Amino acid sequence: MTSRFVPGDVRRVERQRLAGAQSNCLHPVVTDVRSVERFGRLPPDARTDLSEKPDAAPATPGALPVALVTAPRIPEPLRAEGLQTLWASARQRLDRFGPDRRGEITRPSLGPSDELALQSLLGHPLSGRLDLAEIEEALAGRGVGEDLCGALTRLGHPPSADAAKRRAAKRRATEARDALRLAVADWPESWAVRWTEKIAGSGLLGGLGSDEVESLAADVRCLLDRLEDGLVSTSRTELAAALFGSSHALDKGEKLGSFVRWALRCRLGSGLDGRELWEASGIQPDRVSMPALTWAIPPAGDSPVDLAVRAATSGGLPLHISLLALLRHPLRVPAGTSVLVVENPRLVEAAAERGLGCCVVAANGNPTTTVTTLTQQLLESGARVGYHGDFDAAGIAICRRMHELGCLPWRMDGRDYQKAVEKAERDGVRLDRDSRGCGPTPWDSALEDLFEARRLIVHEEFVLAEVLDEAAQAAW
Repeated sequence: MTSRFVPGDVRRVERQRLAGAQSNCLHPVVTDVRSVERFGRLPPDARTDLSEKPDAAPATPGALPVALVTAPRIPEPLRAEGLQTLWASARQRLDRFGPDRRGEITRPSLGPSDELALQSLLGHPLSGRLDLAEIEEALAGRGVGEDLCGALTRLGHPPSADAAKRRAAKRRATEARDALRLAVADWPESWAVRWTEKIAGSGLLGGLGSDEVESLAADVRCLLDRLEDGLVSTSRTELAAALFGSSHALDKGEKLGSFVRWALRCRLGSGLDGRELWEASGIQPDRVSMPALTWAIPPAGDSPVDLAVRAATSGGLPLHISLLALLRHPLRVPAGTSVLVVENPRLVEAAAERGLGCCVVAANGNPTTTVTTLTQQLLESGARVGYHGDFDAAGIAICRRMHELGCLPWRMDGRDYQKAVEKAERDGVRLDRDSRGCGPTPWDSALEDLFEARRLIVHEEFVLAEVLDEAAQAAW
C-alpha cells in the first residue's frame, strides 16, 4: 500500500519526535498532524494511527494527512511524588465543595524540581495560593483531562463518588427545606416556622423533592383547615379516606401522618403522641377499639348500656364500654355513688375477683377519650369520683390531669407515698428510682416535696390490697 506521507515530512516528524523524547518539558495537545505547522513538532507522548483507511479520498499532492491521536501520556514531571500533595488537596476541595466551586488551595511545600514543573505548567512564578480554575485550564491544555475532575483521575486522585452523592443529598435537602418554608410562608399560625424546623430536624425531608414537600404541606393545610372549621366528626381513618383518598394516609409510618402529627403537636404546644395526640386534637382514632374497663357501675336507667352493665355485674364480670356506646347512651348513676378510677386494669380484675361492692374504672394508663367521657358522665350524675395511680412521674402527672377533670386524688398524698416506701423497706423490696420529677401536686404539696427527695417508684399493684380494702369501706 502506498503511503500518503511525503518521505521528507515523515523523516522530519520522526526526528522531532525523537528530539522531544529527550526533553523533559510539558507539551501542548496535538490532535492531528496539521498541528505540526503550529507547534513545530509532535509531542513525544502523542501516538498516531497512520494506517490508511480503505474508503479514504485520494491524498492531495503535497498535503499532510489527518492522523488520529489517542490521549497523550501524562508528562512525568506531573506524576512526581512531590506534586501528589497538591493533587490530593485539589481532590479534597472538590470532594467538599463539588466541581462547580473551584476556589483556591494553599500551595504545598515543593522541592525545586516540583516547583519548576508547576511553574512550567502555569506559565508564571508561584504564589502562596493556587487557583484551581487556572490549574484546570493548564491541565486541560496539556491533554491531561477534559476538566479538573478528569485530570485528577488520570493523576491518581479521582474525586470521591460518595462525596458527590453526599453533596447531591445535601443539596436536595436544602431545596426541600426551602420548599417547606415557602409553602408555609402565608400560614396564619404563629407556630408554622417552628413546625418546619421540627420536620427538618426529625429527618422527614430525607429523600423528598421540592414537589413532594409542597404536596405534603398542602395536605397538612387541608387537614388544619378542616379542624379550624370544626368539621371533624368522624374517625381518623374515615377522615384520612375523605381528605386524602386512603384510610391509611395518617397512619404511623406514613410521611403525611408524620407531618400531620408534628403539626398537631405544635398546634397544641404539647409533646403528646399516638392516640392521645389525635384525641386532644379532636380526631378520634375510632370509637370502639379503646373501651373503658369497668366493674360494678350501678346504672340509673334502662338503656342498652345500662342493661349490659347490670348483667355483667350480676355475672361477676368486668365490662368494657366503648366510646360509641357512651355517646349513644350516656351512663348515669344515682347521686352520691362512690367511683374509684385507677390507673391499672389489674385493680379492676382484682375487684371483680373479690366481688367488691365498690365501683371501679380503669384508666389503663393515660386516660383515653372513652375514660374521660365516662368520668364526665359520672360526675354530671352527681357521683363522687376518686383517682388512684402509680407513684412515679408519669402516674402523678395522670393524677394531676384527672384532678383537673374533677376527680379527687385518693390515697395519693405525701403520707400515702411515705407509707408505701416504708412498706417496701420492711418487706425488703428494692424500688426503682425515677429520673424525672413529678411536677406540681396541688392537692397535696407534700407529695411533690417527698417525691423529689426520694424519687422511688411505687407501682399501684404493690399497694393493690390496701387500695381495694380501703375502697370497699370508704366513701369520698
